[in-house]
Amino acid sequence: MSKFHIKKISEIDQNKLKDFYSNTFKFEKSIQEHYSWRYRLGYNNFEPIVLLVNDEICGHAGLIPANIKIDNKIKQCIWFTDFFVDIKYRSLGFGKLLTKKWMKICPIQLTICNQKSLKVFKKLDWSYNNNFIKKIKVFNYLNTIPIFKNFNISQLSIKKFTKDISIEKIENKIISKLVEKCENKYSNEKTHLIRDESWFKWRIINCPYKKDIFILYFKNEYVVIHIFKKNGIKRLNIVFSLNGINQVLLNTVSNFSKKNNIDFMSYIGKKEFFLDGNIPGQKKLNFAFNSENTLEVQEIRENLKDLQFIDSDIDFI
Repeated sequence: MSKFHIKKISEIDQNKLKDFYSNTFKFEKSIQEHYSWRYRLGYNNFEPIVLLVNDEICGHAGLIPANIKIDNKIKQCIWFTDFFVDIKYRSLGFGKLLTKKWMKICPIQLTICNQKSLKVFKKLDWSYNNNFIKKIKVFNYLNTIPIFKNFNISQLSIKKFTKDISIEKIENKIISKLVEKCENKYSNEKTHLIRDESWFKWRIINCPYKKDIFILYFKNEYVVIHIFKKNGIKRLNIVFSLNGINQVLLNTVSNFSKKNNIDFMSYIGKKEFFLDGNIPGQKKLNFAFNSENTLEVQEIRENLKDLQFIDSDIDFI
């Protein structure tokens, strides 16, 4: 049997690690070169782990460390991201082995995952729900045809279309306002994800694509948006909304998107906000979670009601 080890990424030759990330994960270059940001290295001393077989990296389990309030107590947690096992070593138990090792890093674990990964988590007694929906709204069907893909992101010029709406680049003073408003909003909620100053600064201020992030103000609403081009398509992600997804917000951001020639808009909302059934551009999210404490699992299942692009890696995978 091949000799294998599981190690933290800080214990791996950094050139070998960079080569692995470059060859395995086909992310945008700005993200590829900033894996210390991607995994929020240095926060809570948590870091991803890799599977080495014969001294070669053949598996990976990434993470994003965060904090969560459960029943009025602040706890450490980690988001499960960037899970990979080389095709040569699949169906041999390495995936389960790597996941179980990863679960020992922190007692509370969260993830947004596909069906294949969910099968692994269910075998390890994770809980899950489909209380959140990811929605893609298409504004320009023509731009899905290659001949019409002529937008250059460097030419982005944001147009203001009403005096009641303002748009700004992200700055520290805006982060302070978001933190203050989040504290007020969640003050009476005993279970929720912690979005504090440290979180916003890591996620937005230090973000390698910060130049593409803006904030919209309207009717006492703060909305963080990410505008970018991928595969010739001009996209807008609603990264964070202080009051979650509502119809006024969607109408406003949709009008803004049309004014600025956005092709696709994407966001996450609560299931009850959407129509039931197999709707084009609408996908149920697998939100899986685990804790050694069954009461914590129950609290997350029943009372965690606000999940957005900003929380995991869904905005930049």
